[in-house]
Amino acid sequence: MKKQLANSAIAIFIISVLFTSCKKDVMEENEEEVITTMKLTFVPIGGGANLEFSFDDPDGPGGSVPTQQAIVLAASKTYNVTVQLLNKTASPAEDITDEVEAESNAHRFYYTPSAGSNISVAGLNNDAVGIPLGITSVWTTGAAATGKLKVTLRHYPGNPPDKANADAVDSPKSGTDIEVEFDTTVQ
Repeated sequence: MKKQLANSAIAIFIISVLFTSCKKDVMEENEEEVITTMKLTFVPIGGGANLEFSFDDPDGPGGSVPTQQAIVLAASKTYNVTVQLLNKTASPAEDITDEVEAESNAHRFYYTPSAGSNISVAGLNNDAVGIPLGITSVWTTGAAATGKLKVTLRHYPGNPPDKANADAVDSPKSGTDIEVEFDTTVQ
């Protein structure tokens, strides 16, 4: 009888080991990036000084109030713009832009100028399959005006991600990694 119980216990142990070792690997969800800083660098086409404007929350969500600069651009000018994202809660600060670029098929920047801001955004760089990514873009200003411009980074989960050209900034297929609304002045 003892031998039967011992054999049963061994059989159960072997079955449980085989069952757990044969379990399919489940793809882990992509961890959300910690983004504390967004920098926009403007290079004027045709010459002029480069400009940089930023949103900075070095201690991350909660805690201290973030600082944010207003974007001030010249009228009737075109700029090549690059966005950079940082995680300043890490030491040294981690450049999250590299991760966004490496996972370009799962990320997309949206640039939404308010009506009357006299800023248009086009020429976003694309991911490997031709869908906008937006780490780089081209901004064109019109006549003098004030307004706002929202920069939103959306993350498309899934394997493969279901990102498409027609996706709106509020697509239910994606979630917001960071969204910053800058005051803008064209002068």
